[in-house]
Amino acid sequence: MMLVGSLGLVIVLMIRAADPETWRWIAPDEASEEVAPDDPTRVPRDQIEVPRKAVAGDNGTEGEFRVVENRRPATPYTLGEKGKVSAEEARNRVWANTDALASVEDSSPFRASDFEAWSQIFDNMRDATAQDLSAEHAPLVQFGQLFQQSKLYRGKLVTIQGTIRRCVKLPPNPLDERAGNLWQLWVFSGGDNSPIVIYSMNLPEGFPVGNEIHEPASLQAVYFKKWVYSAKGGTMTAPLLLARNVNWQASATVNREITALEIAIGIGCTLLGAMAVVGFIWWNNRNRDSQVEKLVRSRNRKQFEENAADISVGESVRDQLGALSAQMKNHPSSEETDGQPTE
Repeated sequence: MMLVGSLGLVIVLMIRAADPETWRWIAPDEASEEVAPDDPTRVPRDQIEVPRKAVAGDNGTEGEFRVVENRRPATPYTLGEKGKVSAEEARNRVWANTDALASVEDSSPFRASDFEAWSQIFDNMRDATAQDLSAEHAPLVQFGQLFQQSKLYRGKLVTIQGTIRRCVKLPPNPLDERAGNLWQLWVFSGGDNSPIVIYSMNLPEGFPVGNEIHEPASLQAVYFKKWVYSAKGGTMTAPLLLARNVNWQASATVNREITALEIAIGIGCTLLGAMAVVGFIWWNNRNRDSQVEKLVRSRNRKQFEENAADISVGESVRDQLGALSAQMKNHPSSEETDGQPTE
């Protein structure tokens, strides 16, 4: 009952602590003190009007009201910042023009109509600075976001984190020899069972290449489209992106294959160790009786001692030989009885 009561007290205190009125005596509201509750000029906070401005709507209709955005006022120190790009503008940057991106078709393989947008993204990424491709300008996304909101992310820089399971080298595209060789990466992000396909212009030094790898990495890549590819289960669809490089760190330990000699030595050492353990146990217990044997022997000894008085040992062998000798003395031998009549 004390534990249940203590738990109830804690819950009550939590509820009271969540109420702002509980702490009003510690930090009183200055605004409420300055204005009396019955002041007719006092305006409730939920009724404060947001400044609005009549501007032309998207459809050209005059008189539409919108909320005025809070922008930083122009000062002599900010009037010359034409070359600087804010973080929000960098996150919303589109790496190809609108007309080229509009011709990209989702849920399809590479088409000739995709070439212009792909080429523009490739050229812009190749000429971009490290700051342009930084993680702060690329929001972290998952498979579901790209798959469900393809048009929203098309042509924008995003961050992909996951495990690269496959890395293969692709030959140059005959339609664009400038691109050279690209690396096709199959990335599984988080708990997704479907891959994200990323084409990378470069690979870090020492990055493993193959169909079965397991390398955690992150990439800043531009989303292109939902790409259709052939798999064992049929035709599949995956988000397709283009990256300039892979953020990856080589592990400290280098994996290598175990030779047959090392396997044989390991098995031999295991057998020798097992034989040594068995021999040691046998040597220490060769003259020792088990607990079961000791218990049986003790039980038999006790039973013998209890029934010893009732056991008939009979006539010993020595007494039997003495009796036989006396019997032979009482009867004459065959030589003494020769020639005498018998009764």
